[in-house]
Amino acid sequence: MLPDKQSDLAKLAQAFFDNLKIDNCEYGAIGVDCKRPFGNSDVEGDILEIIGQEPEGDNGIDACWSSKQREYAETLYRSELIPSELTR
Repeated sequence: MLPDKQSDLAKLAQAFFDNLKIDNCEYGAIGVDCKRPFGNSDVEGDILEIIGQEPEGDNGIDACWSSKQREYAETLYRSELIPSELTR
């Protein structure tokens, strides 16, 4: 199934705002946890769950996220969610 990038970005943006926190360093900075932005250390897996994907890979033991799915999740988060002019 082809992803609906705009719908996926809307879901990811909502999850991003739902996970914002203020840290306790000096005045405090607003952001997401740098290791677990969506609650789990498997960030790409979290993103794929947020956007409603089903695992398309098979590691010989059980279903898992495919490398193509993981690449898509990384692209959404690192390249598409935040406008590029803000990440320079």
